[in-house]
Amino acid sequence: MFVWDSLSTIPVSKSLDSAGWEHRVNRTVGRSSDWLKQIIASGPQSAPRDQFMGTNSIELEVSGPLAMFARPDTGGSPTSYPAPTWSAAKGLLESIAFLSGGEAWLHPTQVEICRRVGSRGGAVSYQRYATNYGGPLRKELNVRNGTGMQIFATVLANVCYRLRAEVRGARGGLGRNPHHHLQELFERRIKQGRCHKTPALGWSEFTCDYWGSFRSEWELDDALTLEIPSMLANVWDRPHAGEYASRFTQDVRIEKGVLSYAE
Repeated sequence: MFVWDSLSTIPVSKSLDSAGWEHRVNRTVGRSSDWLKQIIASGPQSAPRDQFMGTNSIELEVSGPLAMFARPDTGGSPTSYPAPTWSAAKGLLESIAFLSGGEAWLHPTQVEICRRVGSRGGAVSYQRYATNYGGPLRKELNVRNGTGMQIFATVLANVCYRLRAEVRGARGGLGRNPHHHLQELFERRIKQGRCHKTPALGWSEFTCDYWGSFRSEWELDDALTLEIPSMLANVWDRPHAGEYASRFTQDVRIEKGVLSYAE
């Protein structure tokens, strides 16, 4: 039987005595730390999986010229919330990586609204936007004639967000860890500049002009503080393959540029 060292993927024999165990671990890993000392002191056994996991958090910066996170109460001429909803943030993260089986998922915890370094900040920019809609909610005459319907909206302009999230879900057993696999897949794609699909800021036509690691030319807009009386929190009852069940959060506050999502 073997214990797999997650740092080196070299099997360590369980039959070694304590002296041999200490020599093999130090030679294999090449460094000493508190948790290694605990493993050595307790004799030949497998290391706790959480010791290898490190942090469960991930982060992503996105920006674009236009964004739309529609308020349901604004009807046929929608107006955007001043920041991404929880569902919109989850969609942005899952455009980079997700597991189709739902064994693990990305859970947004907060979003930071950013400004360019040196700019004044303290405000959210809106602008008018018009588009042609060809979906099933058109007027009956438009559907019958096969014509589009023009929609006017109030959207956000020149946005930049820093999303923070946790990887949640099953950690699996020995040799299979969906939790770690999703985190590693996400971080690898960010480093490679890859994604599952092009990230969009709400509406699919509002694609990001940047997604990736945090950039030095943007900073948290700590001059921005807003109150939102009611905000859409989620539209599904489960993080994966859920049924429609919209949920709203009341008295939401953006404090010094940071919106923390309610659990």
